[in-house]
Amino acid sequence: MTKFVAALIGGAIVAGATAAYVHAEAEPGGYVGKGQLVVRTDLAGPGSTVTLGGDIAMEERGSRLRVDVLSLAIPGTNATISALIGTQLFPPGGFSIVYDRNNSSFTVWSNAQKKFYSTASVSPAPAPAAPVVPVPGINGDLFGAFAFAKRLKDYNALTVSLGLTGHQTVNGHPASGLEFHVLRTTKDNETTDVHGNVQFADDLDGVPVQISVAGKSKSLPESAFRLDFSSLMRAAPPESDFDAPAGYARSASLGDVIGKSLPITGGL
Repeated sequence: MTKFVAALIGGAIVAGATAAYVHAEAEPGGYVGKGQLVVRTDLAGPGSTVTLGGDIAMEERGSRLRVDVLSLAIPGTNATISALIGTQLFPPGGFSIVYDRNNSSFTVWSNAQKKFYSTASVSPAPAPAAPVVPVPGINGDLFGAFAFAKRLKDYNALTVSLGLTGHQTVNGHPASGLEFHVLRTTKDNETTDVHGNVQFADDLDGVPVQISVAGKSKSLPESAFRLDFSSLMRAAPPESDFDAPAGYARSASLGDVIGKSLPITGGL
């Protein structure tokens, strides 16, 4: 698949994962919304930047978040030409992405191609787990708070910073802003650098109404993503919305699902 396709998918996943993660503590029934996603990425290094914008729809329920890319365009370009380029890059009718933060997997499908791609493994249902005996005086949530520590053995370096940026009205909601920066280096010396800003709606129990993320890693070219919700409300989407439609064929390649476009190779 192309680096540009990887950047767009990666941007939607990063934005979606950020929205799901920061909202993990309290989940009423779920949320639905509509908004705009803008992606800027360097296709083949500095000087080859391409920007693409799209209208999206979002649904969240439990650990899963779905983003539907409804339309694509290139800002600042003639509307007809922009729409034509958008349909050449991606399948007609857009595509859908579901991210599950429980296992960090994602699934992508296209209504035009009638195919889906998923990083989730296909395996038989696990056997029932043995009952856990509670330890007197110890709250299980204490251990859950440090679940991320199991990954530290794979890192040479990890730096995480957070900072409150103030309060303002964002997309029609009173919001509190938070800056974040994550810099990680694995034992193979692969570096991931992600930073950005999230605006949390104070009147919606802290749900993100704007997410700006920039970053780069081995599998993702230097890119920036911005997600703005023009509408957002509490609702409980049906569980079936987060599974690929019945009858869609599973593909071993993401490119087969959303189409191969620019002749630049790269993996997600």
